[in-house]
Amino acid sequence: MNLVDRMRAYLRRTALLGTLLIACLALPAATAGAETKTFTHLSTPITVAGYEVKIGFLPAPKPPENGHITAMDVDIVNADGTAVPISRLMLHHIVFLNLNREDQTCRGEGFLDWDEQTVFGFAPERFYGAGEERAKLVLPPGFGYPLDSGHHWAMTYMVMNHRAETDTAYIQYRFTYETGAGDADTRDLTPYWLDVRNCKADPIYNVPGTGGPGSTHVERSTYTMPTSGRIIAAGGHVHGGAKRLELREPGCGNRLIGSSIPTWGLRSHPFYNVRPILHEPGPINMSAFGTAQGIPVAAGERIRLDSRYDNDRPHTRVMGIFVMYVDHDPAVTEPCGALPSDTIHVSTNQPGRRGVVPFRIPLTGLDRNGNAVTISKPPGRNVRLRDGATIRVGDRFFAKPNVVIERGERLRWLFDGIELHNLTLANGPLGIGSPNLDDGRRFTRRFGRAGTYNFFCALHPVQMHQRVVVKKRG
Repeated sequence: MNLVDRMRAYLRRTALLGTLLIACLALPAATAGAETKTFTHLSTPITVAGYEVKIGFLPAPKPPENGHITAMDVDIVNADGTAVPISRLMLHHIVFLNLNREDQTCRGEGFLDWDEQTVFGFAPERFYGAGEERAKLVLPPGFGYPLDSGHHWAMTYMVMNHRAETDTAYIQYRFTYETGAGDADTRDLTPYWLDVRNCKADPIYNVPGTGGPGSTHVERSTYTMPTSGRIIAAGGHVHGGAKRLELREPGCGNRLIGSSIPTWGLRSHPFYNVRPILHEPGPINMSAFGTAQGIPVAAGERIRLDSRYDNDRPHTRVMGIFVMYVDHDPAVTEPCGALPSDTIHVSTNQPGRRGVVPFRIPLTGLDRNGNAVTISKPPGRNVRLRDGATIRVGDRFFAKPNVVIERGERLRWLFDGIELHNLTLANGPLGIGSPNLDDGRRFTRRFGRAGTYNFFCALHPVQMHQRVVVKKRG
């Protein structure tokens, strides 16, 4: 049985097959003489109002032991540990933070909270995350993420409720770790969280969708390695509309050193059939790569992340994240070292589709009974506004839900509610999405393309809508 088959056999036994493997070399085996243990934790209850999106932070307890984590997974469950179907709640994404270690790619920069206003001067280390595709961390033998008894963890999450009723569930995570005297030979892996909108709790951006059939929109971020080492494993995270993520070395002829490619669900997959539609469906899997030899990267060498999305249609609130696990090694002194010969790539064996799946997000409102229904526009008459007009955004409403302007004119949204809200395109000519705003902050946009723009608040997608009709001049 080869290494990939052994890994798949392990995943089949643990019900993880068909999801992202952040590292994918072989069945994790304890270092000689080490003791292998499993830790499982059920969070405090998370309650989400009907048809709403809940964001927040929670502590993430762990055992008071030293050692190395070799595998980790997470899900949203009932109190008895059974999985919650996405027809009820979807764990849209979650990130685990080590509060005692500074994040490598945000070192000295701090970290923005969900409101993009509160700044944490110390950016905690992001060491594991999962999205709709339920990424699993599986590290190769001889390597692990350090487990320190004196460290404290937290998790930041986003959960979507697909029903009218308020619902409650729990986040359950589990990890396998090695401890004991034999664990001393295990190599520490350091996570490098590469993100095209880095150092934010909500690192979203918007793809305009104006390039025409077959076009690609590329966002890039370049990071200079502070320490020499070897990339042992890496995997990515994207949203609907993504084509692929790439890691490249600009100083080495722009050579490609790794990629992460999405697999999209079939038409019958729950991602495409759950109602109401609160966002563009994400992939069911992201491919990953791993190498025991490691990809050498010298101190001072640049690593560039390319996040590639379809640009034929707008895609709002997307992400481009690639997490590398690096074995620091001062023996790597020369840039552009030879690439390893043992790199393998693992994806899913679930039925799926390659290539971007066109998808239109409708506006969804509430009927008289409080149930979600598709609507063509918000209730109310059209209001013609002048260039530069301000629209108040309060808790659960846009003050002017139906607006008409001329091409080239600007609108300004004043977010003065107590809660966080945002402006997000559901469908229309151009991808537009604001940060999460409150406390009198404003968002301004000039509309250079005529057409009908249907907006909603991505945190309250069924309660808050706005339609902006942009007419050609003359």
